[in-house]
Amino acid sequence: MDMSSKVPSFGGRERLRLFFQFMSVVAFVVMFGSTLLSVIARYFGFGGAEWSFEVASIAFIWITFIGVVNAEAAKTNVAFEAINQGSPPKLKALFDLIAAIVLLTMGVAFLISGWAVWQRSWMVPTSVLRLPTGVITATVLILGLSVTCIAISRIPNILASFRGKREKAGIA
Repeated sequence: MDMSSKVPSFGGRERLRLFFQFMSVVAFVVMFGSTLLSVIARYFGFGGAEWSFEVASIAFIWITFIGVVNAEAAKTNVAFEAINQGSPPKLKALFDLIAAIVLLTMGVAFLISGWAVWQRSWMVPTSVLRLPTGVITATVLILGLSVTCIAISRIPNILASFRGKREKAGIA
């Protein structure tokens, strides 16, 4: 039996999606571990673990922003779902197009504002660990770039579905 057919092949998009999911898990483990460490240190009165609060908060920010990318990539953002599920196909496609345009607009806004913040403050140190705040600001840039790319990749498919429906109906 040929085993090559059983090995999954991951395309570029799938690899990127898996990478973001992996990064979410890493950020969660870091947040959970540092939060647990800070709780234990407080309970037993150990000193020197003050940095764990900062690590937990930075990891939480990463989880939040990467979670949005994961939700959008999996098409599980609930913004239009209630309306979308009960709509006829033409209206569903219109809602999908509106959602993609809104996503594109938000992605560009995140890129512009994230870049403005990055330029002004990426080397400002955090309060405890003295890390550059660019570690936090990078999440905004990654989110903006990711959702912009997701929206740009969705719009042609949605427009093609409009054209396909018009051609099937005999409309030029």
